Amino acid sequence: MKNNILLEVKDLKTSFYDKGEKIEAVRGISFKIDDGEILGIVGESGSGKSVAMKSILGIVPKNAKIENGEIFFEGKDILKLSGKEKQKIKGNDMSMIFQDPMTALNPLITIGKHLEEVILRYNKITKEEARKKAVDILNLVGIPMAEKRLNQYPHEFSGGMRQRVLIAMALSSEPKLLIADEPTTALDVTIQSQILNLLKELKEKKNMSIVLITHDLGVVASLCSRIIVMYAGMVMEEGLAEDIFYKPAHPYTKALLNSIPKVDEDEKKRLEPIKGTAPSLLNPPKGCPFAERCSFATDKCFREIPEYKSISKTQKARCFLVEEGEKS
Repeated sequence: MKNNILLEVKDLKTSFYDKGEKIEAVRGISFKIDDGEILGIVGESGSGKSVAMKSILGIVPKNAKIENGEIFFEGKDILKLSGKEKQKIKGNDMSMIFQDPMTALNPLITIGKHLEEVILRYNKITKEEARKKAVDILNLVGIPMAEKRLNQYPHEFSGGMRQRVLIAMALSSEPKLLIADEPTTALDVTIQSQILNLLKELKEKKNMSIVLITHDLGVVASLCSRIIVMYAGMVMEEGLAEDIFYKPAHPYTKALLNSIPKVDEDEKKRLEPIKGTAPSLLNPPKGCPFAERCSFATDKCFREIPEYKSISKTQKARCFLVEEGEKS
């Protein structure tokens, strides 16, 4: 049985304007996510991952503008809805976990107040009921002695526990789509694993869809069924996790995989860092944005942007080296 499409984004373009200059942060990306799916979005810093998700949620800075695109949530284009309808979807049905729990939590407010404020915003209930719900959510995300910990402040929690609080806050509206922006960046490996397992458990319990934004391919390997690879504001490749890890098609995806250590490799084998730097999005290149750093680039790559082509029923890539396969 085929899953229903929860979110579909078509040709989304978002730019920043600063002192008369235009920075093209997201350059026409399209993707979808199904009910109950965990989708990974990977790429280097500045590739447009977070800006794309914030565009969907409508929380981009004042100097940013969505130039083009359609964002369908359960079949409705949320960019065309009234302010009230838009707010209901973005507030109740979609939620985001931000990457730094120390800056996301007010150090002067107790954990209980943080949670109760969010719960009361999305539920017509009393303060007593909100407090009970806060205890239930803390228990759900694995924080022990929840009743007692509601009275504590963020500095009294470890990094991993603060991240669990942010997840609890994001779950307060019982969203259908949870966007996790680098949720394990500041955490050690053991705590990272706990947070990723928690997200997996929550997906199973609540049948939520999750978008996991990260620069770490190791993180998506353990959690995501499908992966999108972004570079310089564009989608370079997408496919099932096994497509991306075992038969990557785009040179950028291959370069990302070659730059991470592998458990079964010879210890003496050196990692291959990606040479050069990403292009400026103030004046994006005319051709493929990865051409300057690609060892396979030809003159055509510098002149033209490749089409985004299907190479199998589950995999697409934006590269002249990729031959078009059977379209699904």
